[in-house]
Amino acid sequence: MIFESAKIFDGERFYSGEISFEKTFVQREGDRLDLGDVWILPGLVDTHAHFRDPGQTKREDLFSGAMAAFHGGITTAFAMPNTTPAIDSETMVIYLKEKAKKTNLDLKIVGAITKNRDGKELSEMLRMARAGVVGFSDDGNFLDDAGLARHAMEYAHELGLPIISHCQDKYLGKGHMREGWFSTLYGISGIPDVAESISVAREIELSYLTKAHIHIAHVSTARSVNLIRQAKKDGINVTCDVCIHHLVFKDEDLYDYDTYKKINPPFPTSHDQRALYEGIEDDTIDAIITDHAPYLNEEKEVEFQSAPFGIIGFETLLNEIIIVSKNGLKIEKLLKKVSSDPAKIYGLEVGRIKEGLPANFVIFDPEGEWHVSKETLMSRSSNTPFLGKRLKGRVISTFVEGRQVFGDVEKIGKGILHLA
Repeated sequence: MIFESAKIFDGERFYSGEISFEKTFVQREGDRLDLGDVWILPGLVDTHAHFRDPGQTKREDLFSGAMAAFHGGITTAFAMPNTTPAIDSETMVIYLKEKAKKTNLDLKIVGAITKNRDGKELSEMLRMARAGVVGFSDDGNFLDDAGLARHAMEYAHELGLPIISHCQDKYLGKGHMREGWFSTLYGISGIPDVAESISVAREIELSYLTKAHIHIAHVSTARSVNLIRQAKKDGINVTCDVCIHHLVFKDEDLYDYDTYKKINPPFPTSHDQRALYEGIEDDTIDAIITDHAPYLNEEKEVEFQSAPFGIIGFETLLNEIIIVSKNGLKIEKLLKKVSSDPAKIYGLEVGRIKEGLPANFVIFDPEGEWHVSKETLMSRSSNTPFLGKRLKGRVISTFVEGRQVFGDVEKIGKGILHLA
């Protein structure tokens, strides 16, 4: 099948022309399809997500999570280890890998640094590495024992894998939104920005000591961005990502006490958000993630300070990227941060449209719209601040290795797509 008149993003840049995918469609050889103004994107890469499987599957599981990912154009996703039980052993890694085979999703698994994520004893890092994890994290639980963190980095360095760190000092991070003028105005206890940057600074210093690759997850403050920028200049092996929600929302947006907007780290101040934009522009920030975190309605429908942190993000990722692009960042730069750039961090052969790579791609209509509702969401949960809203941009179809895994519309542009 040859697509013509398409606007194609290959993971680095847009170009107009035609592209051929062999063995993708049941059509006669030489058939062509005019896509008009629709975009073809590489399958997106989300390196930080929560599938809640095992143990929390009322919120999400691998199957509903995979469908939600496909709905958002994501074909490669990382499962974080804060499950019940935690992903802290070879057995758990094998369980998820085997289950993921039935979903068509290219699932990558992050193993816990410590047993049960308790921060007391290192997990089976070597065995999990042999089973295929892409890194280690006690996500949500910052490892405050610097000595143990050092040993974890030394082991990870020997294994050639990164430590992915949720940087937040637990003694400072006991609030519910970013500490500042708006937290005072709204009467919500705040988390100061230094709760993050103090921890970021320690991780950078330990990376300097051990030579380990440290990846800072979901940076949200200007101080963190500045520390990481300087560390990169100093040659320290540090990378980082930012959550897409932190590029769209700010602390002032919690005026309505909407628990569907409650996230950790909390929404940035205007000053912090400007620094995040600058970090993307100069490549201090290496990737954009969703931090997809499903919760049941009854868990979120409580007073703000009693609600858990977390927002789903798979299905609105491209919509939010369009929103952010309206604020001054180039769409090509943003798309790189959810495709080829995160793949490079972990050495993955995905996130690009290139001969010889898997035919993972997305057909996306940037001018289309969809209504976000419990009926249109593929996730089991609906804890998104966009619930009930119409968003610009619509994923028409998603393909993994040439097979359609999502798509409810067959008519595209001027032609008709006949799917296998």
